[in-house]
Amino acid sequence: MNMSQASATFQFLRPAWPREIAAAQPPLGVSPALVLPTGWDPEPAVWRPGRPAALVSGRGGEPPVVRVGNLWLLRETVTRLSQPPWSRAPLDIARAAGSQDQGRLRELSQGLLTPHALLVAWGEYAADIGLLQKLSQVALPQKGVIHAPQAKLLAFLLSVLSGLPHLKDWNEGPHPLAHDWVALRAWGLAAPPHYTGISRTLAACDPPTVAAVTQMLQEISRPFVVQEVARLRQQQRPLLVDLDLAPRRVSNTSTTFPGAEFGWQGDQVGLGYDAALATLRSPTYGRLLLVGFHHPRHPLALPRLQAMVQAVEAQLGVRPRRRPELVQQRLAALRPQLTQRLNWLEAQLRKQQALQARLQALPGEIARLEETVTTLEAAYRQQDRPERPHSQLAQARHALARAQARLAQVPPQLQQAAQATATHQARLAALQAEHDALTAHLAQLQADNAANSDPVVIILRMDAGFGTGENLAWVIELGYIVYTKAHNAQVATSLLAQLAPDARWTPVGRNAELRGYGQQQVTNCPYPLTVAVERFHTPEEVKHSALLAYRDDGRDLTLPAWFAFYNARQTIEAGIKESNVVFQMHPLKMRSPGGIALQEQFALFAANFVRWAAVWLRQRLAHSTPHFDQALQRVKAMVRVGANTSAWVVAAEEDLLLKFDDTGAYPGVELRLAGAWRTRPPLLPRKKVEKSDFGDDLAFGCT
Repeated sequence: MNMSQASATFQFLRPAWPREIAAAQPPLGVSPALVLPTGWDPEPAVWRPGRPAALVSGRGGEPPVVRVGNLWLLRETVTRLSQPPWSRAPLDIARAAGSQDQGRLRELSQGLLTPHALLVAWGEYAADIGLLQKLSQVALPQKGVIHAPQAKLLAFLLSVLSGLPHLKDWNEGPHPLAHDWVALRAWGLAAPPHYTGISRTLAACDPPTVAAVTQMLQEISRPFVVQEVARLRQQQRPLLVDLDLAPRRVSNTSTTFPGAEFGWQGDQVGLGYDAALATLRSPTYGRLLLVGFHHPRHPLALPRLQAMVQAVEAQLGVRPRRRPELVQQRLAALRPQLTQRLNWLEAQLRKQQALQARLQALPGEIARLEETVTTLEAAYRQQDRPERPHSQLAQARHALARAQARLAQVPPQLQQAAQATATHQARLAALQAEHDALTAHLAQLQADNAANSDPVVIILRMDAGFGTGENLAWVIELGYIVYTKAHNAQVATSLLAQLAPDARWTPVGRNAELRGYGQQQVTNCPYPLTVAVERFHTPEEVKHSALLAYRDDGRDLTLPAWFAFYNARQTIEAGIKESNVVFQMHPLKMRSPGGIALQEQFALFAANFVRWAAVWLRQRLAHSTPHFDQALQRVKAMVRVGANTSAWVVAAEEDLLLKFDDTGAYPGVELRLAGAWRTRPPLLPRKKVEKSDFGDDLAFGCT
């Protein structure tokens, strides 16, 4: 008999339990400490399978134990076990959430405990900056029945903000967010979606949807970035932008991550993706992530760098003065090449014409010579004349042989000329395409300068993955001051080959030395770059790499300053580590293209959001401690501790008081919040929920 059958057949004890039975050994399943009331009869009623026995009222109220088959069980045990083993239907959950909402709001006057303290405060801040409203307006390719698709997208953002390592921790983690009504309601969620429903919504997000969400997040970020740009310009400091490639590794044996490729990840080859990230050094927040692009491993393509720089300029709202004069120099150098290649092509075309004419004329000449030879041969036979080496017949034979040889040579010569013509045409077409592209590029740079009345100085520090000659030429022409490393290791190798054995190196670090080489040319870059070779002494070997720089402001750095400035790129490397460790970009939570791309965008946004919110929180501190003040300066502490520690949320007049629990990490800390979410309607699907929308096999929280 299973428990559902047992719950349908249990019977209550009837009155008139003898005193002697009450004093006897209790039946199986009843605690020895249980005192049975006087007057209850343990005699079982008639067994009627499938029909519950009626409750017989008597003295002492309801009986404390019931009989199930041959077992005596406590009433609360039977009540608990009689509940169905499956979860409630999604429709019941949605209705229950709506009916319980007002009751929970009334309980705020006595206080509600949340295990996610800072998430409650961040929910109010998210509404203040317009995140909740704008996210609710993003069109998603999925129908909303119980939960709006935007609500599940918001739940995924919450999982990133709270640092959940796996999406299923939303429901099944140590302190599941799905069970924290206060945090969910502060973020505008009426009821918790199930993590499987979140996964399906993210899988339904196509590239246009990902682009729309990304654009929405960038619109929210732009005012903060513009504010920091204005402060840097007020301080007369250049803007410092870092570009880097962050590996997103998956298991080497995995076959379920779409588009994953093998490539270098640090010092070893692994399967996964790359994320191209750009950051701005900020006087207020330290580091702001500007843009991020998730893609398979094709980091050297110029169009990808162009897309990144254009997105960075759109976020910054400013750009440097372009350098059209450099493009004009390239065009001036290209024109003689075009002229020379055109002359070569015309020469080959004339040669082809001559060969075609020869091919047409030689058969007639050969026929005439053959006729002459035949006539002379007949005359020599009639006259019985011998054929001497320099006789007329011999000369005719020789002329015929020469003509036949020339005719045999024409086809290969024509083929060779055709190949040369095709080569010159292809090269000429490439040069012409380059000329046209440079001409259009020049026009664009001139138009940018005409529309940019207030250019700024921007320094671009790039990872070696971007340090190809073609990439360098493009960013130099856009007006950036560039610091990077050579992508090709042969640059350092060729420079070391020119080095004298007794050459002096400049110490720039504990185990690092640098040697400058002045202006050098790098393959595929038409502009001279300042080059230096660095070497690192490690226990295993001595490593070398080439540093490259381009700046035209006359402020070249010394070798120690150059080394220190470029290696200060550790700020973006720290941001990559932060996304992996704090916001759990590794391992990836999703296996769908839309989910992976949105996780990248949400982690990038979350890193900025937490920094913005820290400034906002300082203004709402009713009582703080030195420990909490330090935590507001560290993203890891805010996410891993502050967003996952308990606090009481209490309605205090018109405001809400967020009081950190004494058993948590920040006892005594109090935040005074407006708590506008108490009167704001939650995010619900636009479609009315109907009974016909559900089936018996639907999982919890699914659409």
